[in-house]
Amino acid sequence: MTGAGMAAEQVRHDGRDGPLWKQIEAALLQQVKDGRFKGNGRLPSEFDLAEEFGVNRHTARQAIAALVQRGLLFKRKGGGSYVVPEMLDYEIGERTRFSTNVAAQGREPAHTLIVVDERPAHGKAAETLNMAEGDLAVFISLIGEADDIPISVAETYLSAERFPGFGERYRENYSMTKALAHYGVTDYRRDVTRCTARMPSPEDVKHLKQSDSSPVLFVESVDIDLEGRPIVYHETRYAGERVQFVIRRGDL
Repeated sequence: MTGAGMAAEQVRHDGRDGPLWKQIEAALLQQVKDGRFKGNGRLPSEFDLAEEFGVNRHTARQAIAALVQRGLLFKRKGGGSYVVPEMLDYEIGERTRFSTNVAAQGREPAHTLIVVDERPAHGKAAETLNMAEGDLAVFISLIGEADDIPISVAETYLSAERFPGFGERYRENYSMTKALAHYGVTDYRRDVTRCTARMPSPEDVKHLKQSDSSPVLFVESVDIDLEGRPIVYHETRYAGERVQFVIRRGDL
């Protein structure tokens, strides 16, 4: 008997082991651990799962939704449910770049823009960028993705006075490096990175498509130009179950 068939037999329809969808969730989780979906990581369709477990599609859908909520499965654009790949190694160094980090893992980097605008700078952002409280800052918020899986939500601040029209430049190709080059900043490096664990906000749960009980890695970071002046302040939340940070000896 196949592993799938054995797992299906473990589902009791008399309710003694709890709701059917919870039993199917547990069975699918075991199949993931057993490597049933190795390869492209795609699960059978809801119709096929319903047939396999002898339930209706709504029940199968509930089980899948629960695993998505736990951050173990994800829905790919265009349809289908997939196992979340192994944790991504994200290198923290002097020249940390999101796209470079993701591509180095053999994954496809992408961004989903939430907002680009100008707003008053306060607190850490104003202090770090040597701005007065209330001075206008360029604000960029976006979701970072690897193979269509959200792994980070970033909020970025720059001085609107030093970089007038930066938002428009950024929208041209969604590249921080290329947008900064327009203002003569041909290179920049990471000055400081601070990382703490915290519980996700409702917005984090929404954008990262993860459980509200799974911690995120909250990272504050500052980029400086080659003259040592702070130019960018970031606050980024990473999905803690999908990303681990790597620091090489040369960056210690």
